[in-house]
Amino acid sequence: MLAPIPSVMLKDSAVFHVPVSLDAYQKPVYQDYAVSHVHIQNSNEVRRSSINEEVLLRAILFVDAKKSSPVYDYMSLMAMAEAVGADMTVTVTEASGNSNEYTVSMVDAVPDVPANRTHHTEIGLV
Repeated sequence: MLAPIPSVMLKDSAVFHVPVSLDAYQKPVYQDYAVSHVHIQNSNEVRRSSINEEVLLRAILFVDAKKSSPVYDYMSLMAMAEAVGADMTVTVTEASGNSNEYTVSMVDAVPDVPANRTHHTEIGLV
């Protein structure tokens, strides 16, 4: 069983902008989901997306299953965005006060082995 991500690392916050529907003009309508106690890490890692294409990530957002709050099902939020046909974005505010906006490329729930629950979620950002 993995230990939770140390609290000292979870100093950032994020607001997810999730497209939930299309309006009369076929423009996405967004709903915001705020979460605190997350960690952003810059990256230049290449990963494969769910549709098997290579993606160069600018950053990875770590969301702890126990210490980040509130708890959301990020896989469902991503599926909702894909169903609408628009990108889910996130605005991350670091502990230093710097704020950046990213497009969510992938969501990966990391299991807590041997338990059957999620340890943390890694969200790939471009």
